[in-house]
Amino acid sequence: MTSFLGIGVAVGLVGVVTLLHKGRGPRTVLLRGAAITLLLATLLREAEALYPGLALLDLLKRLVFLVTLSSVLILVLTFRRPSISRRAARRLWISAGAIGLVECLLLALMPAGPWGALPPYEAAAQSPAVFLYYALYETTIAAAVITCAVGSTSALLRTRQPFLARLSLLLGTLSAVAAVGYVVVGWLTLLDAQGSGSAALRHYLFLSTITLLLAGIAVGGIRKIVVEGQEALTTSLGTDIVEPLWREVVKLHPGVMLPVDRLTPRERLLRLVVETNDALHLIRRDSATSPDSFQGRDPADPRLTVDLLIHFLGESVVPGPLSLRTRLLVRTGALMADDEIASSVKDLYELRVAFATRTKWRRRLSLAEPLGNRL
Repeated sequence: MTSFLGIGVAVGLVGVVTLLHKGRGPRTVLLRGAAITLLLATLLREAEALYPGLALLDLLKRLVFLVTLSSVLILVLTFRRPSISRRAARRLWISAGAIGLVECLLLALMPAGPWGALPPYEAAAQSPAVFLYYALYETTIAAAVITCAVGSTSALLRTRQPFLARLSLLLGTLSAVAAVGYVVVGWLTLLDAQGSGSAALRHYLFLSTITLLLAGIAVGGIRKIVVEGQEALTTSLGTDIVEPLWREVVKLHPGVMLPVDRLTPRERLLRLVVETNDALHLIRRDSATSPDSFQGRDPADPRLTVDLLIHFLGESVVPGPLSLRTRLLVRTGALMADDEIASSVKDLYELRVAFATRTKWRRRLSLAEPLGNRL
């Protein structure tokens, strides 16, 4: 039962990585490589139960898992500041290759068991080659896991981490703790300080490690989807707010318009914000030649900007009212708080609100005026 569970978790890990991480950057490549090689190592590990003691099968499992460890280690180090350099990553891959060659050499030097079977952990005291074969494997896992645990813990302790990011890092740290337990049990077996239940315990620790790792990556993927969704919503909402203003203000200062060339939605929003703010700055500067009624007022007051725009462009400059969707989303904090574009969009939103307030009062006055005439 646990064998099927382990394979299922490894398959799930590959599925989660494939579905939630669709980029082509180095980190995505490393993550996919780690997930696929971990699945292969898990399959080889479970195959050992069907063909116990097969030395070449065990060696192949170790070599594949070395690729997993190297991928995860480099991936974790890319999040360090400064990130791991290409030269350092290349040295790490070379070191992993050297460890793999040493494992092959030790397997060739160790005494063969019956019918070429691999000597078990308990036989480590009988041959230095057997001891080194297992010890090198455990030490390599320990070094990689401790490095990953330190990186995850340091990132976890940073301030202003989103909840999902903290949860993902916490699960990754717990996965590293389970992996350390896996290594400790292996060393105790090598030193003949562990009972006969060590194999079963190591299997459960291995299963715990990959399950926690799967959960951490899944949560990280969910956070990525949430962040991308927030960015898309901010872009859509910002465009709804800014574009009507942009159409009007650039009529006075068309020179602020930037060249257009295949912009993404976010880049287009940034362009609209920059051009709108540049045009508004020039309009406020032109207010020095405006009537005295504009003098002495706060230039940052959205109502002054509204009056200036109407003075220069007429009543036709007034954009349509904000939609109910836009008002509700802004009031519920849909604009990302730590987004630089969102900060500028909020300022322009206040300008749209000032337009809407002015229009509302003018309508009330227009309705009240006929009543006054009748009286």
